Amino acid sequence: MLRRLSLHAAGYDEPSDRYVWEDLGAKDFRSGASNQFSTHSRIEGSEEPLVIEASSFVNLSASGFADRILEAVPMEVLMPSPVVRELKQSIKLGYNDALALLPLLEHEVVASIDVPNQAQANYFQLVSGSSLTSVGDGEAATLAISETLKCWAVIDERKTQLIGASRFPNLKFASTVDLISHSSAVGALSDRELTSALLAALEVAHMHVEDRHLAWVAQTLGLDLLASRTTLPSSFRERANVICPK
Repeated sequence: MLRRLSLHAAGYDEPSDRYVWEDLGAKDFRSGASNQFSTHSRIEGSEEPLVIEASSFVNLSASGFADRILEAVPMEVLMPSPVVRELKQSIKLGYNDALALLPLLEHEVVASIDVPNQAQANYFQLVSGSSLTSVGDGEAATLAISETLKCWAVIDERKTQLIGASRFPNLKFASTVDLISHSSAVGALSDRELTSALLAALEVAHMHVEDRHLAWVAQTLGLDLLASRTTLPSSFRERANVICPK
């Protein structure tokens, strides 16, 4: 932000796509953020099902409101059977991420799905090869199912996104924040609950926040909280402070 102000004062212009904050005279996020960094959820208005990978569900579970958020979003929520097995296995290792999943499966808020026959070839290709070009069972199932059934792949892990995008150029990706920031999910939570959900996902699960969501998350949490909450991931705080005027 300081660099932007310095260049502006010197009479230089740079492409608007370089900055999240577009209007230097704006008094709030909504009016100042560039359109490309809209607070709008990527899945807003979509009817395609969501296919959720383990790391994204861990973020939702950590938020404390996985049930309310997933019940609110107006599309079918699917979870590949390898991801279900992975999360259930985590209980034996002392993790509780699957505990939030079990009632969601029981009440059919989330539906387990096997890798369909027409997606098997993609699945096996994704789990084969070197560590640089392959992914784990759960990630591979999420990508293969999403590509075959034309669903949203809900994945936060950057490497998996890059591998998936290189193999399937038309595959649509969403993140945990896309789910939390969907208008139906926001409407299902009070302001305090929404803040609590974001804080818990960030502090407990170290949820990744993409640049396009930074302004919305920072606005929701509030700049005072960002400055005082030292338990927030340092990388998130640093990036949020850069794009958000003080």
